[in-house]
Amino acid sequence: MQAVKVPQHLELEDVIAWGLGPVDLLCVVVGALFAWWLYLAFPGEPVLRIGVATPPAVVGLALGVLRLGDLALREWLGIVVAYALRQRVLTVVGSS
Repeated sequence: MQAVKVPQHLELEDVIAWGLGPVDLLCVVVGALFAWWLYLAFPGEPVLRIGVATPPAVVGLALGVLRLGDLALREWLGIVVAYALRQRVLTVVGSS
């Protein structure tokens, strides 16, 4: 049997299920669990309970599945938050 060269320089993300990586799947599951908890905890008619539980499920699904270019939506949100929280320095060049 001949040895096979396996490329070691590839930085590929692991895929667990349905084409989702571990963090992607975690976002979807946490959103679904939080939505299910809200559905069970919120009193009222089923239609109202579904309306309350839908936003967390959609957010979890969006954070886990949506991609813009090569980056996931959660990575874009991290970039936006880092940009918003950066230190701002005013540089004024004075004329004497």
